[in-house]
Amino acid sequence: MNRLPTKIWMLLLLCISFTSTLTKAAEATKVGSWNVAAYKKWWSANTTPEQWITDKKSIHDQLSVIYKKLGSKRALENKHFNGWNSHLLWLSLFPEDYQQDNYFKTPEAQQTFQKIALDQASQQLFLLNLSPHDNQLEALKIFCKIYQAYPQEMKQYANLAVAFSIVYDQPFPEGWPHAFVKKSALPIGDTEPVDRFAFYVKASKEKKLLLDIRKMQPQDLKFVVDTPIKLSELQYLQGVKIKSARQLEDLFQVVRYDKPRLSSGNYIWSNGDYLVFTIGKKGGLCVDQAYFTIHTGKALGIPSIMFMGQGNSGAHAWVGAMKTYGTWGFDYAKFRNEDYPVGQSYDPQTWRRLTDSECIYLDKRNESSDTRAKKYLFWAYLNKESTTYLEVLHAARKAAPQLILTWEMESAVIEKSSDKDQEKFWKRWISTFTAQNDLKFRGEKRLLAFYLKTDQQREYDRLLNSVIKSNKSKREDIVVKVAAEKIFVLIEQNKWEEADKSFKKTMQYLRTKAGGALFYNLVQPYVRICLDEGKKDYAKAAMTRADRAFDAQKGSILDHDMKQLIKLVDSK
Repeated sequence: MNRLPTKIWMLLLLCISFTSTLTKAAEATKVGSWNVAAYKKWWSANTTPEQWITDKKSIHDQLSVIYKKLGSKRALENKHFNGWNSHLLWLSLFPEDYQQDNYFKTPEAQQTFQKIALDQASQQLFLLNLSPHDNQLEALKIFCKIYQAYPQEMKQYANLAVAFSIVYDQPFPEGWPHAFVKKSALPIGDTEPVDRFAFYVKASKEKKLLLDIRKMQPQDLKFVVDTPIKLSELQYLQGVKIKSARQLEDLFQVVRYDKPRLSSGNYIWSNGDYLVFTIGKKGGLCVDQAYFTIHTGKALGIPSIMFMGQGNSGAHAWVGAMKTYGTWGFDYAKFRNEDYPVGQSYDPQTWRRLTDSECIYLDKRNESSDTRAKKYLFWAYLNKESTTYLEVLHAARKAAPQLILTWEMESAVIEKSSDKDQEKFWKRWISTFTAQNDLKFRGEKRLLAFYLKTDQQREYDRLLNSVIKSNKSKREDIVVKVAAEKIFVLIEQNKWEEADKSFKKTMQYLRTKAGGALFYNLVQPYVRICLDEGKKDYAKAAMTRADRAFDAQKGSILDHDMKQLIKLVDSK
């Protein structure tokens, strides 16, 4: 890495010191060489929130001058710049209106904030795992509260504290854990992160966990702590006798499948409170089996994920889990004969959709290059309104080309750029993630929308055909989404004949290949829209084609929903 020579750095500091004098910043910190002694000295001299808030502006102004003089590459690679930049980011997290904050107005909270700053291992772990999508103030509060309550435990369990901070900073989504149980039946409780942290530390010390949570990173542990159910539920599951994560697939099958419930079409849980004991005793559908299985994994310290996907017989739930440290399996109880092209889950840090194929990709990331790029992003977080914002994102992207965070941050502001730059950006996104279908498709979808917005019909058709051709054999779900989007756009434009032709073409093209993905993403919504708009003939024709195309297993969810849709069409 290219380091700035010390002599040049010192000359810059003299220049900045002179500039600071001219701007009457005599009382402010003079940014100098970054080392442990200088850092401790700063905190010894600045012990109050007023000082932190006042001084951070001076530090930011000085770093801005340095950045401008050095340029992005030399500044972002300089250890002195990075040290002060990291310190500045930490200061920026502390609320300026702290006196109105019920937690940070207390002396104990302020002292904890300072203690974490001086515990640089814990502080850096927190900063490197914080995301722009987090509620950063709430995440900081949780981290400080855990540190305040259990300072000694942070030496070994800081990673666990960070995991709780980045998951519990936002409410769990309304649809958690899945759509087949009423919220009123969920055993939610004991949601204070400090108490849940203590629960896992105690379980770790008592050797109740199958994996050592001290050896895992926050990005893995977030799939352990991402459940708000009562601790008594997790405690019960710690008694389940399995010896390794690989046995979770066997556990899935142990929970009895409730065929009568499936046959009745009653997919919603109706056996009282949604307790793991009740699921184990009475059985359930695949979502209940998966829920029981992943919570057993989480209770035993195994990062676990529930995926939902569409196969030949409709929806199915299966499980992903960490088998050994750093090694995951994403297909436990994923029935291979059903041909599920993709499984959907949530990223518990952002509560955004996450696919199983994205999980496989993220599992193989280069952590060292990601860490370097994330440190670059510290400067971007602090300069969102600056003209250098995109410049910093480009530098981070160059340091870690496949770190999705940098692309997402740039995509949020790319519409402010010229048409040429927008098209160039999305093409680069597609080429960068060409080996990862879901991420690639996110770029393709945005580029298709760009071509529609800018009336580039030829380019739109060319890309659309390319997407369909490249995904037909393995990712029919992507083909369906693209085709469905085109059909629904035509309907919005009141071009019913064209929409009908496109629907027929899609059904002919995919036939029996796409299973539940084709039915739930295209057939069902298309037929319902036709009926709502009084286009009964189109709806009947669509159902005739669908009936020929699907060979749903008798008694399956897809079979049931197909029959229900046929009844709906016939009743009109």
